[in-house]
Amino acid sequence: MSTHYKALARRTSPEVIPLFPLNGTVLLPACDLPLNIFEPRYLNMVDDALKTDRLIGMVQSRKSGLVSVGGLGRIIQFSETEDGRYLIVLKGLKRFKVIEEVETPSPYRQAKVDYEPFINDADIHAAKQTSEALSESGRTDRSALTVAMKTLAKKIGVRVDWEALSEIPLPVLVNQAAMISPFQPEDKQSLIEAVSTDDRRRLLIGLMHLYAGSDSPSNPSQTQ
Repeated sequence: MSTHYKALARRTSPEVIPLFPLNGTVLLPACDLPLNIFEPRYLNMVDDALKTDRLIGMVQSRKSGLVSVGGLGRIIQFSETEDGRYLIVLKGLKRFKVIEEVETPSPYRQAKVDYEPFINDADIHAAKQTSEALSESGRTDRSALTVAMKTLAKKIGVRVDWEALSEIPLPVLVNQAAMISPFQPEDKQSLIEAVSTDDRRRLLIGLMHLYAGSDSPSNPSQTQ
């Protein structure tokens, strides 16, 4: 994986960031999130981000307000459609904790955030496939996740290139699976708030088996 993004995640810690609230979507370290942007205030947000550090905070919301933990992303791909939409891809750098929203003249929301609880997130960017393959426990952890993924994929009728997935380091695979699985927003939030990758892996396996054994809810589209 990328030592460049590991270093970038470590040194990038803006105190105030623009927020893109999107329920059903979480952004985790070392993973890419494609987004279709069409609402004027978020078009404005992307414009501003491209002029500066290309950073956007993805976060879910509840009736009571924003959730406490979100993911900081950097725009790594950008294109504009003929009808004025932006197609972007965010690379997840690290998680953040929302401290408070700040007053701003911008049409989109911004918040003061803290990265200290997630100082180890940067390490995921440099995860290596060999690290878990060398140990029996690593192979067992991957096998348990693969079984859960296959069970859920069969339930929802999704075809997966399992050979390609076998080349992805386990911490990154856990994060990718957590992002794309068709879970309810509250379950996705539980996954992003899991303290460690291992905690997230165990929770993910449980959720996959749970959803595979019941009527699977639809996954909200990643548009705004």
